Amino acid sequence: MSPPAGLEAALSAFEDPAAKARDLLRLHRSWAHTRQVPEQVRGVVARSWQRQAPGADRVSAPISDHDVDERRVRSRLLESVVPLLKERLLPLATEAGNELIISDDEGYPLWMFGPRPVRRQSDGLGFVEGARWRESDVGTNSLGTAMEELRPVQIFGPEHAREDQHAWVCTSAPILDRRARMPLGVVTLSGAFRTAHPHTLMLVTMAAGEAVRQLAGEHARQLRRVARASESFTAEGRFVIVDDHGWVARAEGYGIGERVWVPGSLRAGSVWVPEIGHVTAEPVAGGWLLREDASVASLELARRPTARLLVTSAGATIEIALTERHADLVELLVRYPLGLDAHALMGALAGATTPVTVRAEMSRLRRKLGGLLESRPYRLTVPATVRD
Repeated sequence: MSPPAGLEAALSAFEDPAAKARDLLRLHRSWAHTRQVPEQVRGVVARSWQRQAPGADRVSAPISDHDVDERRVRSRLLESVVPLLKERLLPLATEAGNELIISDDEGYPLWMFGPRPVRRQSDGLGFVEGARWRESDVGTNSLGTAMEELRPVQIFGPEHAREDQHAWVCTSAPILDRRARMPLGVVTLSGAFRTAHPHTLMLVTMAAGEAVRQLAGEHARQLRRVARASESFTAEGRFVIVDDHGWVARAEGYGIGERVWVPGSLRAGSVWVPEIGHVTAEPVAGGWLLREDASVASLELARRPTARLLVTSAGATIEIALTERHADLVELLVRYPLGLDAHALMGALAGATTPVTVRAEMSRLRRKLGGLLESRPYRLTVPATVRD
């Protein structure tokens, strides 16, 4: 069985690991001597080597046990899938003489399991809990390279940048957090290069995917809990209830998708949310209530020094950055407050070719302006001016 499409194992099931290592060592020495990556190097490794200078004997000093504990506390979501990853991978890892490592979103190994002989050897490399192993710390390695590539990676023998890692094969896959759409951590299997097998890449990838699905299931249950907790809530006008990352638990009066953009530092009070518009944010159990704020007083289009729309409400002004094309469209809508359809906009807009292209631009503009812009015809919903 070969790895799924898109995955690139370091060697095939029929290759001799020792012979493969000798061939790679020649390529590594060529890179170290000339600083040029040989053409025969695999793409994922070539990109990694190009991100660094050869020959640096990097060592990552571990953080304190206290700091490791703090990182584990901060990584509660990642910790919730550690039992699953152990169940899926540790028996196979132990049988193959490999170790299992689970690192956080910054590349710090926080949980390490496996046979003692392998653990002692990796300790000698400085591959220990709390020692960050990004590419910038120790060069090419599967953990760090998987974080750079945001994809499963297998690094074999002399594909590692550091020579003291040339006797190892490491296979890693990122665990992507659906909530923030960012890496939550990385799961890795590591051992002597003679244990290398393309199946390992598939197994690690499948385990990481199962962890992601478990986290997604818990997230869906959390959204349902937020929705149930807000069932008694009623309000005049439109509102949306979201979690901290903008995933929608409940919406009344808005035709929106499963997620809206919210500021990373969302606080109670007035805020601008694309796709919704100007809202008042209030904390609720497990998330936020975004209530339509109908108090928007005015809009002002400014073209210099950069194009932007100034939204003034309740004495506060919010700036929305615009492209020059979007600023042209807004200026036309200011001049024609009753609105224009796509054909009329095309006729008035320099460089517009078809109504389809105009509609596409207006769709992108509406994602920025939310309730400030309506369609059929396209028009601004509040008074607007253009700054001289």
